[in-house]
Amino acid sequence: MNELEQGYRRLIACYPRSFRAENEEEIIAVLLATAADGQRRPSLAESADLVKGALRMRMGLSRAPLSVVAAVRLMCLGAVAQLCTLITTLVTAGSIHAAVVHQYPQYATQVNQLVSTDITIDTVLLPIMVVTWLWVAWGNGKGSQWARLAAIILATLYTLAIAVNLAQGVALLAPAAMIASGVTWALGASAIVCILRKQSWPYYEREPAGRQEACR
Repeated sequence: MNELEQGYRRLIACYPRSFRAENEEEIIAVLLATAADGQRRPSLAESADLVKGALRMRMGLSRAPLSVVAAVRLMCLGAVAQLCTLITTLVTAGSIHAAVVHQYPQYATQVNQLVSTDITIDTVLLPIMVVTWLWVAWGNGKGSQWARLAAIILATLYTLAIAVNLAQGVALLAPAAMIASGVTWALGASAIVCILRKQSWPYYEREPAGRQEACR
């Protein structure tokens, strides 16, 4: 086995076992036949395509309707936006403190402590939300009913949190963080619209055994 073939096999190993058992040798043969003369390792484009295909299959997206594929992508983007919200909050923490103290100078000490507590909570909670959105995206890619329900619940809770923050005037005190949160909310809401579309329903109503077989 030469170096190029070993590289291809390492990439193919990312695919589900049942898929590899049926298709690995054929895929390897095609890849080797179309490789450039003297090529010693998979190209960046080949590696990206193979990894992308493996991720789609692992998440069940190879059989999902376009509306579910779009929802999963939006949820993953939402997780990225959630991470950006955390980074924005940490980077602008000083300006948030200054804005709050300027707004309530008579309660500077108490307000500073409250803001510090809120930022600490966000530092713990937002990474959990990032992981949760990715987990829910994975479940929706597989067509799991629990994942669709979880996505709806998360989006509802996030909507309530945004409404509370707006009512408390957080947009004036931490505009950058609120903008990042708004982007996250918009992505999550769009994902919910996608999974509730008529085209998505049959994918969530498949037999569980069929889903397990597709994702082994």
